[in-house]
Amino acid sequence: MTGELIDVGDDVQIWASSRGDGPTVLLSAGLGMPAQTWTFTGLPDALVDAGFQVIEYSARGIAPSSAPPAPYSVHDIAADAAEVLDRYGVDEAILVGYSMGCYVSQAVLDVWGGTVRGLAMVAGLRSSTIGVVVNEMELELIDRLGHVPDSVSLFEQLMTIPSSSVLRDDAEVANWRAMLDGASGDVWTSIEGQHGCTRASYDWMRSGEPTVERLAAIECPTLVVGFGDDMFFPASGSQEAASHIPNAQWTLVDGLGHGGLIFDPEHRATAAVAAFCQSL
Repeated sequence: MTGELIDVGDDVQIWASSRGDGPTVLLSAGLGMPAQTWTFTGLPDALVDAGFQVIEYSARGIAPSSAPPAPYSVHDIAADAAEVLDRYGVDEAILVGYSMGCYVSQAVLDVWGGTVRGLAMVAGLRSSTIGVVVNEMELELIDRLGHVPDSVSLFEQLMTIPSSSVLRDDAEVANWRAMLDGASGDVWTSIEGQHGCTRASYDWMRSGEPTVERLAAIECPTLVVGFGDDMFFPASGSQEAASHIPNAQWTLVDGLGHGGLIFDPEHRATAAVAAFCQSL
């Protein structure tokens, strides 16, 4: 994927790419997810084929973007995204977030001066206690060891990305282990990047975000997608949160864990997001 490093100020450079012509869709990925991860969802191609301009970016702390000293906030990451939109000359956009990207998309509403035509949030609206515990563990490991061991990252992925039915099948778990082992690679620019992004995620959850007041203030058409076996963002919590958004539609995709946007062979969530964008 061809992209560029965009100077967003304070000696921070954000890797971003733009392709396609038409209304703009900004894709904000999850914690530790480089922009290129979107390729596996099929969403960028679907949107470009449907006549959209698609902008993808790697958040601060994720290679090859800069990793300024930790900690970061969700609004710091959102301000970077807003600057990317401005540098591409965008004054109107649809925001799509996945996992932590849903936090960032909501914060973009606070910090960007342009017009948001619509907001789609996939597997990331209402977090769980498990998400808080995982972030606490990661932050403690970084404090004590200076990194999160690969074995810990693998265990987190195995316990959250596949569906519960997969986790009950030992042969399937072995297949997932082989697929995920080492998949994280060197996604972080540095340990400062991992620390900063993890802290941003943790602080958002611990502060009770998104609050009912924040959700009620979302004025644009909104799509919320949840996965039936998602432990990080249980579907029931995201559905309840979506009920506070005035103009929101809720879509449940059963039988998938948190990684459903990437690993669903039917790409049901991708199709829902693409259809939502086309409806605006």
